[in-house]
Amino acid sequence: MNPDRPGFCDIATYLKLPREPETWLVKPLIPTGGAALLYGEAKLGKSYLAAQLAAAIAGQYDEWLGFPINQHGVVLYLQLDTPRSVWAHRFNELCHRGSIDLSNPNFKLADRDSIEHYPFDILQPDHMKYLHAIVQAHMPVTTVIIDTLREAHTGEENSSTDTRNVLVNITAACHPAAVILVSHARKPHPEIERDIMNDHRGSDQVVARMDAIMRLTKTRLYYAGRSIEQDNIRLERLDSGFWRPVVSDDEKRIMDDIMISPFHQTMREKARAIAPKLAITEEAAMSRLRRLMSKQKQRVTQLEVQLAQ
Repeated sequence: MNPDRPGFCDIATYLKLPREPETWLVKPLIPTGGAALLYGEAKLGKSYLAAQLAAAIAGQYDEWLGFPINQHGVVLYLQLDTPRSVWAHRFNELCHRGSIDLSNPNFKLADRDSIEHYPFDILQPDHMKYLHAIVQAHMPVTTVIIDTLREAHTGEENSSTDTRNVLVNITAACHPAAVILVSHARKPHPEIERDIMNDHRGSDQVVARMDAIMRLTKTRLYYAGRSIEQDNIRLERLDSGFWRPVVSDDEKRIMDDIMISPFHQTMREKARAIAPKLAITEEAAMSRLRRLMSKQKQRVTQLEVQLAQ
């Protein structure tokens, strides 16, 4: 019997089984080895946002839109949607501006012209084996980004069976790396900014199998995950094409006042006080507090390292 795959075992034995030492890749949004979906309407800048996330995980930044990066490592970005002429031009500009480090060995690119199989179809066994081989060649890999999901297979995107097989094959080919899928939204409708779980184009299987779901609009990133309640971040686009979070003066003042208030001792009490002031749910307020505290803790750690040097 394979000791790493013993089947059923008692709790003490189970807790000794091999696992990643770090729970979070992007805390508390994307777990190590997890699956995430980044989607939105066409021409909004999803690929730029995904590249920004890739650069952060690859070690250039310690956070992404305020979410701490808990694990840096190799990121493989497979671009299947955008022609190389456009994609290479974007990266040339990003590198020229310093947004992406040209010499970073952890950030690796492939496109539809650099892989052996195109059109690529993860449902084809030889295509799946090929993806597995080129991912394994760069191990240990922290994250694989596939842009876009629709261009990674020839199945029926509204079919739950086809979609399940697509996701299973992608996950298997990239294991144990985390997988981030870039995809498209359905056509706009009145509920667009209030229901990120039901606005992704295609089968509901995609959203159901994700650890984190992120929906990009022109001004916000809406997100939800297994360990974080649905919330959103106000964004603005930089000249480089990257994005940055925007916190209003009122929101910052409210958060700061509650954080130092002697009348709200616990995190739950602080969340209850913040929620009505920001017109968000109590759980969303908890998520923002955790994100703020993680960011502050990371900054303290960085300062301690700098002082030690």
